[in-house]
Amino acid sequence: MSLASPPLRRAGRGTAADGSSIIWSVAEGRRGRRWREVVVTAGSIRSSLLLELDPDGAFSHLELSTAAGLLTLHPETDGTLHGNAVTRDGIQHIRGVPWSPDQAIWITGSSICLAAGLRRDGTKTAAWLAIGLDLRLETAVSIIRPDWSLIDAEGLPVLVDAETWPLELDD
Repeated sequence: MSLASPPLRRAGRGTAADGSSIIWSVAEGRRGRRWREVVVTAGSIRSSLLLELDPDGAFSHLELSTAAGLLTLHPETDGTLHGNAVTRDGIQHIRGVPWSPDQAIWITGSSICLAAGLRRDGTKTAAWLAIGLDLRLETAVSIIRPDWSLIDAEGLPVLVDAETWPLELDD
């Protein structure tokens, strides 16, 4: 994967190591990469994720849906994250969470979060913000050890029984 490589525009499906079914897509354009993912466990949706990266590969926007509710996050120019979590109990506004463009988002069981941690220039993210399926942010995470072997040379998830397709129509 290099800066001169063509835009990444693929979709796929497969089974994760924990047995969950993953359906994903990535579309890269002039505004960056837009990843989408649905994780299904035991026939039920565990999570649905939209994760956007800017042209440099830094996190720019997240929308996460789980059984707990809806989470939206984005970085501000002051070096913090803002957004909100909407749950059965109401809304929790998220403001002022420390954030660096060198960080990436970590959601347990998300293949695309791991893929998004691999930058276009081949560098790997070392700092993560963990988000639980309960939509809580874990800013004190110090030990996340990504298994980079689960990402292929194109920067796509490696899954069991995987199948991938181009997003463009064949002419």
